[in-house]
Amino acid sequence: MTAPTDSAVAAPASAQRRHLTVVFADLSDSTSLSESMEAEHYAELLAELRSLYQRIVAEHGGTVVRIQGDGMLAMFGYPQPHGDDARRATEALLDLHAAVPALRPVLRLPRELKMSLHSGAHAGLVLLDAGDVERGRFELMGAAPNVAARLSAEARQDEILVSEETLGPHRQFFDTEARRVLTVKGRPTPLPVYRILGRAQSRTQQGLSAFVGRTRELEILHAALGDSLAGRMRAITIRASAGVGKSRLVEEFLRQAGVRACSLHRGYCDRDQSAEPLQPFLQMLRQWAGLDHGSTAAQASTALAAALHALDPALQGLQTELERALSFGLRAGLDAPPLAARSAPEVSGEALRKVFEALQRRGPQLLFIDDLQWADDASRALLNALQQVPDRPLLLLSTWRSEPAAPALGPTQQVLDLAPLSDADAHVAIDRLLPAADPIWRAQIERLAGGNPLFIEELCHSALQDDASKRFARMQSSSAWLGALIESRVARLGETEAGLVRVAAVIGNVIPSWLLERMTACAEDHPSVRALAEQDFIFPGRRAGELRFKHGITRDVIYEAIGLHLRRAMHGRIAALLREHSASGGQDEAFEALAYHYGAAGQWQEAAQYAELAGDKALTASALDRAQQQYRAALTALDQMEPSAEIDRRWVSIAQRFGLTCVFYTAPEDLPIFRRAMGLAQQGRDAAAQARTGYWLAYFHYALGSQREALLYGENAIAAAQACGDVPLLVQVRATLGQTCAAAGDYARAIELLDEAIAIQRRYRSTASRPAVGLAYSLACRAYALGDRGDFVGAYQQFDEALAVLNGAQHAVEASVQGLRGAVLLWQGRWQEACTAAQQAQRIGEQVRSLFTLSMGRAVEAYARWMLSRDDSALPALLDATNWLATRGGALFSSFNHGWLADVQAMRGDAEQVRRHGAQALRRARQLDLLGVPMAYRAMARSAAATGQHARAQRHLARALQAAERRSSAHEVATTQLCAAELARQRGDVATAVSLATQAAAGFAAMQMPWHLQQARQVLSS
Repeated sequence: MTAPTDSAVAAPASAQRRHLTVVFADLSDSTSLSESMEAEHYAELLAELRSLYQRIVAEHGGTVVRIQGDGMLAMFGYPQPHGDDARRATEALLDLHAAVPALRPVLRLPRELKMSLHSGAHAGLVLLDAGDVERGRFELMGAAPNVAARLSAEARQDEILVSEETLGPHRQFFDTEARRVLTVKGRPTPLPVYRILGRAQSRTQQGLSAFVGRTRELEILHAALGDSLAGRMRAITIRASAGVGKSRLVEEFLRQAGVRACSLHRGYCDRDQSAEPLQPFLQMLRQWAGLDHGSTAAQASTALAAALHALDPALQGLQTELERALSFGLRAGLDAPPLAARSAPEVSGEALRKVFEALQRRGPQLLFIDDLQWADDASRALLNALQQVPDRPLLLLSTWRSEPAAPALGPTQQVLDLAPLSDADAHVAIDRLLPAADPIWRAQIERLAGGNPLFIEELCHSALQDDASKRFARMQSSSAWLGALIESRVARLGETEAGLVRVAAVIGNVIPSWLLERMTACAEDHPSVRALAEQDFIFPGRRAGELRFKHGITRDVIYEAIGLHLRRAMHGRIAALLREHSASGGQDEAFEALAYHYGAAGQWQEAAQYAELAGDKALTASALDRAQQQYRAALTALDQMEPSAEIDRRWVSIAQRFGLTCVFYTAPEDLPIFRRAMGLAQQGRDAAAQARTGYWLAYFHYALGSQREALLYGENAIAAAQACGDVPLLVQVRATLGQTCAAAGDYARAIELLDEAIAIQRRYRSTASRPAVGLAYSLACRAYALGDRGDFVGAYQQFDEALAVLNGAQHAVEASVQGLRGAVLLWQGRWQEACTAAQQAQRIGEQVRSLFTLSMGRAVEAYARWMLSRDDSALPALLDATNWLATRGGALFSSFNHGWLADVQAMRGDAEQVRRHGAQALRRARQLDLLGVPMAYRAMARSAAATGQHARAQRHLARALQAAERRSSAHEVATTQLCAAELARQRGDVATAVSLATQAAAGFAAMQMPWHLQQARQVLSS
């Protein structure tokens, strides 16, 4: 059966977006079968197969879209979406695969004819429209049907393949083979899939994440268990919406309670047609009696009789009734149905009640029922009956999903409402799932998840699947199973509430009440708006007259499911209302919203206009991340307009301002913007624009640690700026080129260029109300150049001036100044002061969302803590700081990190890691990043000497000395001499040790490096 293809034409207005699970199934070896059968017999087989398709898919809540020959396309999630559509689809495929082989004897086919299916399922956002004779009942457009078809084609005989993103947590219901990865044609990334082997014998959470928070709730559960152990019946239902962690809380409680003297019985409730009456209690009975789903009636009857007799011989009279409840007393012998067969609806729970009461007489019992909201009437009646005797050692524990209705529970049932995780607990949860996550990334996850543990886990899992440049984009979209879960919640809303929440999703994560009222005629106090708050969709915001989505990911899923044409029309109307509302003079406050809504409406001229204005506004306020976002949107909008020379000039102009926003947020993926700007400037013969774009290319390469390219672009930009007579630009380029030379260790050239730039920057220094950030950074770069040369007094004077001109503004450049100051303090061995400076860098870096300065500060602090006290937490902190930048493509000063890491690992005796980080530092040297190279060589020398490789150690020391002299680094020369002296002493060469230690001590004394001087004296005195 062939897969539907993405439509190349515009979607019809009647089409709607839906989160669907799409299923393909085909008869295996159908060509061989048809050739070995009479045509009439094969036609009869196809008729029976089609009947099976229609019946079994419908039983599980799905819809057959098309049957073509022996193949079927079906969907789950329409017309009624369910949070477990993926599970329903997989259950249907298992039933189909079991039913097809049974057609052979029914059709009186020869034994040698083997009949089986091969099938696949995949879920995602699908454009759904009415079909016809050729396309089937519906037409499905999008990637999900194509992927499902390819999974079915990939499946072998009698194999079911379901993608991991489709199953999600529903995998706990199935036995599967190990996860495998398939390359699917047309999909950019490999697809993880599972082969489904059958239904799981027991329902357990697979791969549970670390448990976080819920201290109060656990105390309540343990107190209830204590009461039960003392002979008092307790009944508790944990109630919460999907994903808040009901089952996870219970699993943790059961784990903690496992050592206590009670017997545990578990069951769960289903809501589809496969659910049997008294389902959770029959599951408990099977587990207690040692029955399994593959037992014959005779085997099960014997096992049940033995269990009843052992419990209480008086219970033998219940045998027949219990067998009838389990549906294996209807027939006997080899042809008896398995225990999984469905029970008759009229079976009473009286016999089950007597069994559980007898168990209570033997000792304390804990009965746990998951998803009680889907229990049948007989199960609820039995649960209430068990609560009628208060003086029994019994704890009845259940979970209840809060959306469908309020729980109809017994009079003694205590309801424990579970709230989302607190901010602090969410922070811990993310740290445990993503221990290397940087704070900026973590904050994004916290915003989208809104304290929902399920969302946190999914976002963390999704973020691990892509490289850093795609992570935030991926986190804005959910896995297919999560999208289906959220859409099923929307489907349970009333018509008014569903319409409201969709309008709110188009408005955005923050919803002005007046705008929602203008769009829907529903004010903030309207019952439907209040209902959405009660059902955990939206809630009052931080300011009066503002609503917010409870979970950002919920908003994103609802938004994606709104049809493109309707969505664009709504965005256009919202934009018009915003302009009307702000016409009184406050229009600048609406720039950001107007840019967003005009862009989403496809009105590109207005989108570009307002995005540019919003970017300028954010840039003036030093909100660089917001300005960057707006300028990107403006450039995207310009790209949608008819090309012209004016558009090109505007594009280049915005790109220049975009560069200003990237000073502390440089990323490799932004380089093409400046390359394109250079091309447009050259095409328009705009020499001034070429000079400025050349400056940004130089700066970007410097900030990304590509010093060779930065030097080349910098020299070219100086020539271009001189040719244009652009003096302010010339100052900027000289400063950047000086910074680049300093990073490359060419201090003579660096100080010459920085001195020229600093003189002019001082002359044209900004007023006291605005920090002179350019001057401050130039001074800081000059300071660390002086410090590396051994002039620590001069260095600190420059750092002090840099901080003074910033005037306590908490600007991102202050974090850079403090980070560089911390590194210089490390060179001098002033560990505690380095810690203090680094902590300042981290605090400001996190505040202004500058990952580079945050990472640099963290690395400096970690190394200083190690040197102070050999703090075990320093190494992972240093690794985290290094990885944060590596995953974002940042490499400026990264040889520092690898040098520090190599040094720490040498002290720990980990030779392999010394080699690894030493090699990384040397690799950075190819880009003229030399700052960590001497330290890396010294670490490798110590590591080699520890294993008796003295010749290798000497070679490493010689290279360390060469690297230090290349930078004219007096402190590195002295520190290398000290290292050489220590190794000479270890191998018994006292004369060499004394000579080198004496030279090092003299250098340390001259540079005021007391810690190092003490180390040299220890060598001399030993």
